[in-house]
Amino acid sequence: MTIVFDPERRRSTHVESSLAVQWVRDEPPMERRTHFKLIVDGNEVPFEGSYDYGDSKIKERFPDADALERDRLVTALGEKNFKAVNIGCEFDKEIFLETWRNLVSQGLKSFRVSTYYIEVNRADPASERVWRCEG
Repeated sequence: MTIVFDPERRRSTHVESSLAVQWVRDEPPMERRTHFKLIVDGNEVPFEGSYDYGDSKIKERFPDADALERDRLVTALGEKNFKAVNIGCEFDKEIFLETWRNLVSQGLKSFRVSTYYIEVNRADPASERVWRCEG
């Protein structure tokens, strides 16, 4: 799998399929959301990715830790996890996750970066399917 990053357009492209993911803009840091475009079969599909730093893992492992201790543990964990839900088009989920991970990993050498894609049929929340590309 060959993925190339174009720093001028802030876009990562899977060479064999031409599927690409491009950064659009960030929301303020406290909102932990970023806007992207998925480019597949010549179509540009906007989507929003949320992210966390492993906060939920720390809360689960150390439920009694105070805010300062949780912050220290999250910093020591050194990860950044991006998640997208229900992107409105058909695409190869595995190629998308690898390409998206390539894009969001740029400049984050000290982090373990993972990407997740979730599809949920809104009429049936139990239908959730999750794909992951963990760093």
